[in-house]
Amino acid sequence: MRITVRTEGPDRAENGFRIREGGKLDAFDWRIDKHVLDRAKAFLCWDTFQNLSIQLIEISSVTGYFLPPERDRSTIVLFYRPGNPDYSRPLFLLFHEAGHCIQYEEWERTERTAEFHKHMETGTGAIQYAFEKEAWDWGRDILKDFLARENLDGDLLEKYDTYSAECLASYR
Repeated sequence: MRITVRTEGPDRAENGFRIREGGKLDAFDWRIDKHVLDRAKAFLCWDTFQNLSIQLIEISSVTGYFLPPERDRSTIVLFYRPGNPDYSRPLFLLFHEAGHCIQYEEWERTERTAEFHKHMETGTGAIQYAFEKEAWDWGRDILKDFLARENLDGDLLEKYDTYSAECLASYR
């Protein structure tokens, strides 16, 4: 599948690379289009998790939530700004929340769901930092699979790592 991304100016983009006039590739100056976010939703709901629903909701600020299973189905709700020229942050947040889905499954196997729910309500601190970092790490693994499947540039993982570090800093 060919993924095109929006760029500014007369340049064009293919498969996650901005192609400048003259054919020079620039992998560091490109933006994720909304349809990549939609493809990620399909990948997570249909190919990765059996019992997951995802709602993408337009709103003025990017926010995401993972809701543990109710009647055997987990839910991710992701709020994002419509008409955004770059959907990389919503994409990264979507995969972070998917990381919580794997995290919940792992904690459920070890009969720690009560502890999981407690952590979902905790604000900051070293324990919360470790809890959220675990979800970011799981999300990174899933994102890596998605990028490979969609033939998107692996440099997105570096951008994911940068964004996750920014988010994790808020828990300290």
